[in-house]
Amino acid sequence: MRAASPARAAGPRFPSPARRCARRGPAPARGAFHGSGAPGSGQRIVELATKGDVAGLRDLLDSSYGGGVGASSELDASTRAIVGAQVRTAAQRAAHAGQDTTLRLLLERGADLGLGYGNGRCVAVEAAARGHASVLEVLLTVGGASTETQNGYGRTCLLEAAKEGHVECVRVALAAGADIDFVTKNANMSAAMFAAAENRAECLNVLRDAGCDLDIERTLDGKTAMQIHRETVQAEMRKVLGKA
Repeated sequence: MRAASPARAAGPRFPSPARRCARRGPAPARGAFHGSGAPGSGQRIVELATKGDVAGLRDLLDSSYGGGVGASSELDASTRAIVGAQVRTAAQRAAHAGQDTTLRLLLERGADLGLGYGNGRCVAVEAAARGHASVLEVLLTVGGASTETQNGYGRTCLLEAAKEGHVECVRVALAAGADIDFVTKNANMSAAMFAAAENRAECLNVLRDAGCDLDIERTLDGKTAMQIHRETVQAEMRKVLGKA
């Protein structure tokens, strides 16, 4: 016959995790900011930035983001990192949407565009490709973007602007100090060559008036910008005559 187990000594009783949570109340939403009702996902700040709602964005920054990145000493390091990430995303989305006013406000409030990595690296090149001249100007003069940054095709903001025919972006890039004779690594294509190849006559004229080198030769066939331009114009004329 088994001996009876000795009675367990009475000890302190600890509440279950469920009871502990019930006593403390629900945990705060992840990403919510101290003293604010800001959405943890940062969706609201992005919406205001992409819509160009300067007044609404300013109110949100003042009421829920401590005025801007690093403006509030009450936020702990983790929350400051969340604030920085959400403000950065809003600034990048504003640039993408062509909203120069909200972009400028976010930059003034300390937004870091993340120019060294990810979506922020080519933000100026993308603005030039879309024809967002006012955004490009803000990025180059206030946002710290460089006219020398290249996208995956080796094109700078000046080359993209010339290629897509955005003459105001060409002017903005030149005013910001862009290298007018920068060429792509493999094809040795300059801004003037891209303008010529795409029949962007106004961009080509601006570049020529600004003193670009029209004697640079393309690697493929040794042709210059003016030779490329003549061929492009002739091809366009043949198309028109063929449809007549």
